[in-house]
Amino acid sequence: MADRKETLPFYGTEAWHRVRKAALMRDGGMCQECMRKFRDGIIRKPRRATMVHHKIPVKERPDLALELDNLESLCDRCHAEEHPEKYRRGESAEAARRDEIRRASGIRVIKV
Repeated sequence: MADRKETLPFYGTEAWHRVRKAALMRDGGMCQECMRKFRDGIIRKPRRATMVHHKIPVKERPDLALELDNLESLCDRCHAEEHPEKYRRGESAEAARRDEIRRASGIRVIKV
């Protein structure tokens, strides 16, 4: 969890937002993993991308953090498959992202 908090400020930068938008445009707003599964006949319909994933993590190669070739548009489900350690069982990537932002901002999250 500490690793995510260390990189969180990066995801708020203008540079990240620009390159994220460029990756989503390049990928036509579609999840690239779903597109591979669709082409292979594994799924019937690919999903829209909701996030942009670093193929080589920022922690390992911060110099590639803004490189378009190191980015891939993914849906929540495929991103959770890429990073099962980041999500509680059954939790969506969107829910985890909202919780992480709340924790980083000092807002206490209580689940009932």
